[in-house]
Amino acid sequence: ELFFGLPSDLQVNVVAYLYVPDILNLRQVSKTWLEFITSNETPISRLFLKHNPVPCFTVNLYPLPGPSELDLNYIRRLWHKLAVTSKLSTLLADWIATDIFLRETDRQKQEFLPQRARIIRRLIPILFTIGHFFQTYRHLLVQQILDKEHPLLPEDYIINPIERYIMNLYDNKTLLQVHQVFPVILSCLSRRLRPPSYFGCLERSLHGYVRRPLPALVLVGLLYIGGMEEVIRISEIETYNSRRAAVDDWYSAVFRQPIDYTHEACRCPVSLFQKKSRQLPSNAVANSSLNQTCNGTPSTGTSPKPSKAFTSSTGEPGNTVPISGSDQPLPPLSAEQARSLLQSLPALKDIWVPTAEKLLLARQAVDRWQDIKRVAQVMHELILADFT
Repeated sequence: ELFFGLPSDLQVNVVAYLYVPDILNLRQVSKTWLEFITSNETPISRLFLKHNPVPCFTVNLYPLPGPSELDLNYIRRLWHKLAVTSKLSTLLADWIATDIFLRETDRQKQEFLPQRARIIRRLIPILFTIGHFFQTYRHLLVQQILDKEHPLLPEDYIINPIERYIMNLYDNKTLLQVHQVFPVILSCLSRRLRPPSYFGCLERSLHGYVRRPLPALVLVGLLYIGGMEEVIRISEIETYNSRRAAVDDWYSAVFRQPIDYTHEACRCPVSLFQKKSRQLPSNAVANSSLNQTCNGTPSTGTSPKPSKAFTSSTGEPGNTVPISGSDQPLPPLSAEQARSLLQSLPALKDIWVPTAEKLLLARQAVDRWQDIKRVAQVMHELILADFT
Protein backbone atom coordinates (compact mmCIF):
# COMPACT_ATOMS: atom_id res chain seq x y z
CA GLU A 1 0.00 0.00 0.00
CA LEU A 2 2.85 2.39 0.79
CA PHE A 3 4.51 1.61 -2.54
CA PHE A 4 1.39 2.20 -4.62
CA GLY A 5 0.81 5.40 -2.69
CA LEU A 6 3.98 6.86 -4.23
CA PRO A 7 3.85 8.98 -7.41
CA SER A 8 3.79 6.85 -10.56
CA ASP A 9 7.16 8.09 -11.86
CA LEU A 10 8.80 7.20 -8.52
CA GLN A 11 7.18 3.74 -8.62
CA VAL A 12 8.67 3.14 -12.07
CA ASN A 13 12.13 4.25 -10.86
CA VAL A 14 12.00 1.87 -7.91
CA VAL A 15 11.00 -1.14 -10.02
CA ALA A 16 13.62 -0.35 -12.68
CA TYR A 17 16.39 -1.01 -10.14
CA LEU A 18 15.32 -4.65 -9.80
CA TYR A 19 16.61 -7.48 -11.96
CA VAL A 20 14.53 -8.45 -14.96
CA PRO A 21 13.59 -11.92 -13.56
CA ASP A 22 12.37 -10.24 -10.36
CA ILE A 23 10.31 -7.75 -12.34
CA LEU A 24 8.74 -10.51 -14.41
CA ASN A 25 8.02 -12.55 -11.27
CA LEU A 26 6.28 -9.58 -9.67
CA ARG A 27 3.58 -9.82 -12.33
CA GLN A 28 2.54 -13.16 -10.84
CA VAL A 29 2.26 -11.88 -7.27
CA SER A 30 -1.07 -10.12 -7.62
CA LYS A 31 -3.42 -8.54 -10.12
CA THR A 32 -2.30 -5.09 -8.97
CA TRP A 33 1.36 -5.79 -9.77
CA LEU A 34 0.39 -7.34 -13.10
CA GLU A 35 -1.56 -4.25 -14.15
CA PHE A 36 1.16 -1.88 -12.91
CA ILE A 37 4.07 -3.60 -14.70
CA THR A 38 2.08 -4.24 -17.88
CA SER A 39 0.99 -0.62 -18.17
CA ASN A 40 4.50 0.73 -17.37
CA GLU A 41 6.61 -1.87 -19.19
CA THR A 42 8.15 0.57 -21.67
CA PRO A 43 9.32 3.23 -19.13
CA ILE A 44 10.57 0.48 -16.80
CA SER A 45 12.55 -1.03 -19.67
CA ARG A 46 14.06 2.33 -20.64
CA LEU A 47 15.13 3.08 -17.07
CA PHE A 48 16.48 -0.44 -16.62
CA LEU A 49 18.73 -0.04 -19.67
CA LYS A 50 19.81 3.35 -18.37
CA HIS A 51 20.89 1.87 -15.04
CA ASN A 52 22.22 -1.36 -16.61
CA PRO A 53 23.64 -0.50 -20.04
CA VAL A 54 24.27 -3.45 -22.33
CA PRO A 55 27.49 -3.70 -24.40
CA CYS A 56 27.31 -1.94 -27.74
CA PHE A 57 28.17 -5.14 -29.66
CA THR A 58 24.87 -6.67 -28.50
CA VAL A 59 22.81 -3.71 -29.68
CA ASN A 60 24.60 -3.76 -33.05
CA LEU A 61 23.41 -7.32 -33.69
CA TYR A 62 20.05 -7.04 -31.92
CA PRO A 63 18.99 -3.40 -32.41
CA LEU A 64 16.83 -1.74 -29.81
CA PRO A 65 13.15 -1.56 -30.75
CA GLY A 66 11.41 1.76 -31.10
CA PRO A 67 10.72 3.75 -27.90
CA SER A 68 7.11 2.58 -27.85
CA GLU A 69 8.00 -1.07 -28.62
CA LEU A 70 10.72 -1.63 -26.02
CA ASP A 71 9.61 -4.23 -23.47
CA LEU A 72 10.99 -6.49 -20.77
CA ASN A 73 11.01 -9.54 -23.04
CA TYR A 74 13.59 -7.89 -25.30
CA ILE A 75 15.82 -7.18 -22.29
CA ARG A 76 15.33 -10.71 -20.94
CA ARG A 77 16.32 -12.29 -24.26
CA LEU A 78 19.34 -10.03 -24.59
CA TRP A 79 20.56 -10.78 -21.07
CA HIS A 80 19.97 -14.49 -21.66
CA LYS A 81 22.16 -14.38 -24.77
CA LEU A 82 24.88 -12.58 -22.81
CA ALA A 83 24.67 -15.18 -20.01
CA VAL A 84 24.99 -18.04 -22.50
CA THR A 85 27.94 -16.34 -24.20
CA SER A 86 29.66 -15.70 -20.88
CA LYS A 87 29.25 -19.35 -19.90
CA LEU A 88 30.61 -20.59 -23.21
CA SER A 89 33.52 -18.15 -22.96
CA THR A 90 34.38 -19.56 -19.53
CA LEU A 91 34.27 -23.16 -20.78
CA LEU A 92 36.42 -22.28 -23.78
CA ALA A 93 38.93 -20.40 -21.61
CA ASP A 94 39.26 -23.43 -19.33
CA TRP A 95 39.85 -25.68 -22.35
CA ILE A 96 42.44 -23.26 -23.76
CA ALA A 97 44.26 -23.12 -20.41
CA THR A 98 44.37 -26.91 -20.08
CA ASP A 99 44.81 -28.16 -23.64
CA ILE A 100 46.72 -25.34 -25.31
CA PHE A 101 48.72 -23.72 -22.51
CA LEU A 102 48.98 -27.01 -20.56
CA ARG A 103 48.00 -25.55 -17.19
CA GLU A 104 46.90 -28.78 -15.52
CA THR A 105 47.85 -28.64 -11.84
CA ASP A 106 46.03 -26.49 -9.28
CA ARG A 107 49.09 -24.28 -8.83
CA GLN A 108 49.49 -23.73 -12.57
CA LYS A 109 45.80 -22.88 -12.90
CA GLN A 110 46.04 -20.42 -10.01
CA GLU A 111 49.01 -18.66 -11.64
CA PHE A 112 47.14 -18.55 -14.94
CA LEU A 113 44.02 -16.83 -13.50
CA PRO A 114 44.88 -13.29 -14.79
CA GLN A 115 45.39 -14.62 -18.32
CA ARG A 116 42.21 -16.70 -18.03
CA ALA A 117 40.21 -13.62 -17.07
CA ARG A 118 41.55 -11.74 -20.11
CA ILE A 119 40.68 -14.66 -22.39
CA ILE A 120 37.10 -14.73 -21.08
CA ARG A 121 36.66 -10.98 -21.46
CA ARG A 122 38.03 -10.91 -25.00
CA LEU A 123 36.11 -13.97 -26.16
CA ILE A 124 32.67 -12.72 -25.09
CA PRO A 125 32.02 -10.33 -28.03
CA ILE A 126 33.47 -12.87 -30.48
CA LEU A 127 31.35 -15.76 -29.20
CA PHE A 128 28.29 -13.51 -29.10
CA THR A 129 28.77 -12.86 -32.81
CA ILE A 130 29.26 -16.59 -33.52
CA GLY A 131 26.03 -17.35 -31.67
CA HIS A 132 24.26 -14.71 -33.74
CA PHE A 133 25.67 -16.29 -36.92
CA PHE A 134 24.39 -19.80 -36.18
CA GLN A 135 20.99 -18.60 -34.96
CA THR A 136 20.45 -16.37 -37.98
CA TYR A 137 21.55 -19.08 -40.42
CA ARG A 138 19.14 -21.57 -38.92
CA HIS A 139 16.35 -19.01 -38.84
CA LEU A 140 16.67 -18.31 -42.57
CA LEU A 141 16.74 -22.00 -43.47
CA VAL A 142 13.75 -22.73 -41.24
CA GLN A 143 11.75 -20.00 -42.96
CA GLN A 144 12.58 -21.52 -46.34
CA ILE A 145 11.37 -24.94 -45.18
CA LEU A 146 8.18 -23.60 -43.62
CA ASP A 147 7.47 -21.54 -46.74
CA LYS A 148 7.80 -24.79 -48.74
CA GLU A 149 10.53 -23.32 -50.91
CA HIS A 150 13.37 -25.26 -52.50
CA PRO A 151 15.95 -25.76 -49.73
CA LEU A 152 19.41 -24.38 -50.34
CA LEU A 153 21.68 -27.40 -50.78
CA PRO A 154 25.49 -27.26 -50.56
CA GLU A 155 25.90 -28.34 -54.18
CA ASP A 156 23.79 -25.39 -55.40
CA TYR A 157 26.38 -22.67 -54.77
CA ILE A 158 30.05 -21.78 -54.84
CA ILE A 159 29.88 -19.04 -52.21
CA ASN A 160 27.27 -19.73 -49.56
CA PRO A 161 24.68 -16.94 -50.07
CA ILE A 162 23.24 -17.24 -46.56
CA GLU A 163 26.68 -16.95 -44.95
CA ARG A 164 27.50 -14.01 -47.20
CA TYR A 165 24.23 -12.30 -46.24
CA ILE A 166 24.89 -12.73 -42.51
CA MET A 167 28.56 -11.74 -42.68
CA ASN A 168 27.64 -8.53 -44.46
CA LEU A 169 26.03 -7.51 -41.16
CA TYR A 170 29.49 -7.48 -39.51
CA ASP A 171 32.15 -4.82 -39.93
CA ASN A 172 35.66 -5.74 -41.09
CA LYS A 173 37.18 -5.78 -37.60
CA THR A 174 34.47 -8.05 -36.19
CA LEU A 175 34.58 -10.38 -39.19
CA LEU A 176 38.36 -10.73 -38.96
CA GLN A 177 38.35 -11.33 -35.19
CA VAL A 178 35.66 -13.99 -35.42
CA HIS A 179 37.35 -15.63 -38.39
CA GLN A 180 40.63 -15.98 -36.51
CA VAL A 181 39.00 -17.53 -33.43
CA PHE A 182 36.47 -19.71 -35.26
CA PRO A 183 38.83 -22.72 -35.74
CA VAL A 184 39.43 -22.75 -31.98
CA ILE A 185 35.69 -23.15 -31.34
CA LEU A 186 35.45 -26.11 -33.71
CA SER A 187 38.61 -27.68 -32.25
CA CYS A 188 37.28 -27.39 -28.71
CA LEU A 189 33.91 -28.97 -29.54
CA SER A 190 35.47 -31.70 -31.67
CA ARG A 191 37.97 -32.49 -28.94
CA ARG A 192 35.23 -32.82 -26.33
CA LEU A 193 33.44 -35.37 -28.51
CA ARG A 194 36.34 -37.72 -29.20
CA PRO A 195 38.67 -39.70 -26.91
CA PRO A 196 42.25 -38.53 -26.31
CA SER A 197 44.21 -38.73 -29.55
CA TYR A 198 47.28 -40.16 -27.80
CA PHE A 199 45.35 -43.29 -26.76
CA GLY A 200 45.93 -46.37 -28.84
CA CYS A 201 43.36 -49.04 -29.64
CA LEU A 202 44.07 -51.06 -26.50
CA GLU A 203 44.00 -48.01 -24.21
CA ARG A 204 40.71 -46.85 -25.70
CA SER A 205 39.24 -50.27 -25.09
CA LEU A 206 40.48 -50.34 -21.49
CA HIS A 207 38.95 -46.93 -20.82
CA GLY A 208 35.68 -47.92 -22.47
CA TYR A 209 36.11 -45.53 -25.42
CA VAL A 210 34.68 -47.98 -27.95
CA ARG A 211 32.27 -45.65 -29.72
CA ARG A 212 32.81 -44.90 -33.38
CA PRO A 213 33.83 -41.36 -34.38
CA LEU A 214 30.95 -38.91 -34.38
CA PRO A 215 29.84 -38.22 -37.98
CA ALA A 216 30.70 -34.68 -39.06
CA LEU A 217 27.08 -34.06 -40.07
CA VAL A 218 25.94 -34.63 -36.48
CA LEU A 219 28.46 -32.06 -35.23
CA VAL A 220 27.20 -29.58 -37.83
CA GLY A 221 23.61 -30.20 -36.74
CA LEU A 222 24.59 -29.67 -33.10
CA LEU A 223 26.04 -26.25 -33.93
CA TYR A 224 23.21 -25.00 -36.13
CA ILE A 225 20.13 -26.73 -34.75
CA GLY A 226 21.13 -27.30 -31.14
CA GLY A 227 22.70 -23.87 -30.82
CA MET A 228 25.08 -22.52 -28.22
CA GLU A 229 22.90 -23.68 -25.32
CA GLU A 230 23.08 -27.31 -26.44
CA VAL A 231 26.83 -26.99 -27.01
CA ILE A 232 27.24 -25.70 -23.45
CA ARG A 233 25.02 -28.41 -21.96
CA ILE A 234 27.00 -31.20 -23.62
CA SER A 235 30.42 -29.61 -23.02
CA GLU A 236 29.74 -29.35 -19.29
CA ILE A 237 29.32 -33.13 -18.96
CA GLU A 238 32.39 -34.56 -17.27
CA THR A 239 33.10 -37.90 -18.98
CA TYR A 240 33.52 -38.64 -22.67
CA ASN A 241 31.06 -41.53 -22.77
CA SER A 242 28.40 -39.42 -21.04
CA ARG A 243 28.93 -36.60 -23.53
CA ARG A 244 28.55 -38.98 -26.46
CA ALA A 245 25.43 -40.46 -24.89
CA ALA A 246 24.02 -36.93 -24.51
CA VAL A 247 24.67 -36.26 -28.22
CA ASP A 248 22.91 -39.52 -29.12
CA ASP A 249 19.91 -38.58 -26.96
CA TRP A 250 19.73 -35.07 -28.45
CA TYR A 251 19.92 -36.39 -32.00
CA SER A 252 17.24 -39.02 -31.40
CA ALA A 253 14.93 -36.45 -29.78
CA VAL A 254 15.23 -33.94 -32.63
CA PHE A 255 15.32 -36.23 -35.66
CA ARG A 256 13.35 -39.20 -34.26
CA GLN A 257 16.03 -41.66 -35.38
CA PRO A 258 19.43 -42.84 -34.09
CA ILE A 259 22.72 -41.57 -35.47
CA ASP A 260 23.73 -43.37 -38.66
CA TYR A 261 27.28 -44.69 -38.35
CA THR A 262 27.14 -46.86 -41.47
CA HIS A 263 29.16 -44.36 -43.52
CA GLU A 264 31.94 -44.33 -40.95
CA ALA A 265 34.84 -46.75 -41.19
CA CYS A 266 34.51 -49.61 -38.71
CA ARG A 267 37.42 -49.89 -36.31
CA CYS A 268 38.03 -52.81 -33.98
CA PRO A 269 38.84 -51.32 -30.58
CA VAL A 270 41.02 -54.20 -29.44
CA SER A 271 42.91 -54.95 -32.67
CA LEU A 272 46.58 -54.30 -31.99
CA PHE A 273 47.77 -54.92 -35.54
CA GLN A 274 45.09 -53.07 -37.47
CA LYS A 275 46.57 -51.01 -40.29
CA LYS A 276 45.40 -47.42 -40.22
CA SER A 277 45.33 -45.04 -43.14
CA ARG A 278 47.27 -41.83 -42.69
CA GLN A 279 45.02 -38.82 -42.04
CA LEU A 280 45.90 -35.18 -42.22
CA PRO A 281 45.47 -33.24 -39.00
CA SER A 282 42.47 -30.96 -38.77
CA ASN A 283 44.57 -27.80 -39.10
CA ALA A 284 46.15 -29.13 -42.29
CA VAL A 285 42.72 -29.78 -43.76
CA ALA A 286 41.68 -26.26 -42.79
CA ASN A 287 44.82 -24.74 -44.33
CA SER A 288 44.27 -26.70 -47.53
CA SER A 289 40.72 -25.40 -47.70
CA LEU A 290 42.02 -21.87 -47.14
CA ASN A 291 44.54 -22.20 -49.96
CA GLN A 292 41.95 -23.48 -52.42
CA THR A 293 39.48 -20.80 -51.41
CA CYS A 294 41.80 -17.82 -51.57
CA ASN A 295 43.48 -18.83 -54.82
CA GLY A 296 40.09 -18.91 -56.53
CA THR A 297 38.13 -15.97 -57.86
CA PRO A 298 35.13 -14.85 -55.82
CA SER A 299 31.93 -15.86 -57.48
CA THR A 300 28.28 -15.25 -56.88
CA GLY A 301 27.57 -18.91 -57.47
CA THR A 302 24.55 -20.52 -59.03
CA SER A 303 22.30 -20.56 -56.01
CA PRO A 304 18.57 -20.06 -56.36
CA LYS A 305 17.10 -16.64 -55.75
CA PRO A 306 17.07 -15.87 -52.01
CA SER A 307 13.67 -15.99 -50.44
CA LYS A 308 12.00 -13.37 -48.31
CA ALA A 309 13.67 -15.00 -45.32
CA PHE A 310 16.84 -13.10 -46.20
CA THR A 311 15.18 -9.84 -45.15
CA SER A 312 14.63 -11.12 -41.60
CA SER A 313 16.98 -10.80 -38.69
CA THR A 314 17.85 -13.34 -36.05
CA GLY A 315 16.69 -16.39 -34.21
CA GLU A 316 16.69 -17.75 -30.71
CA PRO A 317 18.21 -21.02 -29.40
CA GLY A 318 15.85 -23.87 -28.73
CA ASN A 319 13.36 -25.92 -30.68
CA THR A 320 11.53 -22.87 -32.03
CA VAL A 321 13.00 -19.87 -33.84
CA PRO A 322 11.46 -16.50 -32.95
CA ILE A 323 11.31 -13.84 -35.65
CA SER A 324 13.13 -10.72 -34.53
CA GLY A 325 10.90 -7.67 -34.50
CA SER A 326 7.49 -9.34 -34.38
CA ASP A 327 8.80 -11.65 -31.63
CA GLN A 328 6.44 -14.42 -32.73
CA PRO A 329 8.06 -17.90 -32.69
CA LEU A 330 7.87 -20.06 -35.75
CA PRO A 331 6.13 -23.41 -35.26
CA PRO A 332 8.44 -26.22 -34.06
CA LEU A 333 9.84 -28.37 -36.83
CA SER A 334 8.72 -31.93 -37.38
CA ALA A 335 11.31 -34.71 -37.58
CA GLU A 336 11.04 -34.71 -41.38
CA GLN A 337 11.55 -30.94 -41.54
CA ALA A 338 14.49 -31.19 -39.14
CA ARG A 339 16.12 -33.84 -41.34
CA SER A 340 15.56 -31.62 -44.38
CA LEU A 341 17.19 -28.77 -42.50
CA LEU A 342 20.16 -30.95 -41.60
CA GLN A 343 20.71 -31.97 -45.22
CA SER A 344 20.70 -28.29 -46.22
CA LEU A 345 23.55 -27.38 -43.87
CA PRO A 346 27.12 -27.02 -45.18
CA ALA A 347 29.85 -29.56 -44.54
CA LEU A 348 31.96 -29.09 -41.43
CA LYS A 349 35.02 -27.93 -43.39
CA ASP A 350 32.91 -25.43 -45.33
CA ILE A 351 31.41 -23.63 -42.32
CA TRP A 352 32.38 -19.95 -42.19
CA VAL A 353 36.00 -20.24 -43.42
CA PRO A 354 35.66 -20.15 -47.26
CA THR A 355 33.03 -17.39 -47.32
CA ALA A 356 34.72 -15.27 -44.65
CA GLU A 357 38.10 -15.35 -46.38
CA LYS A 358 36.63 -14.34 -49.70
CA LEU A 359 34.77 -11.46 -48.05
CA LEU A 360 37.85 -10.32 -46.12
CA LEU A 361 39.86 -10.21 -49.33
CA ALA A 362 37.04 -8.55 -51.29
CA ARG A 363 36.63 -5.86 -48.61
CA GLN A 364 40.43 -5.45 -48.43
CA ALA A 365 40.32 -6.07 -44.70
CA VAL A 366 43.52 -8.05 -45.30
CA ASP A 367 45.87 -7.86 -48.28
CA ARG A 368 46.61 -11.59 -48.42
CA TRP A 369 45.09 -14.61 -46.75
CA GLN A 370 48.52 -15.24 -45.18
CA ASP A 371 47.99 -12.04 -43.16
CA ILE A 372 45.19 -13.73 -41.24
CA LYS A 373 46.57 -14.72 -37.85
CA ARG A 374 46.88 -18.37 -37.03
CA VAL A 375 45.86 -20.09 -33.82
CA ALA A 376 49.21 -19.58 -32.05
CA GLN A 377 49.17 -15.84 -32.75
CA VAL A 378 45.53 -15.54 -31.68
CA MET A 379 46.19 -17.38 -28.41
CA HIS A 380 49.18 -15.13 -27.70
CA GLU A 381 47.07 -12.00 -28.18
CA LEU A 382 44.27 -13.34 -25.99
CA ILE A 383 46.55 -13.55 -22.95
CA LEU A 384 48.47 -10.29 -23.48
CA ALA A 385 48.11 -7.79 -20.66
CA ASP A 386 46.23 -4.55 -21.32
CA PHE A 387 48.45 -1.53 -21.87
CA THR A 388 47.01 1.89 -21.14
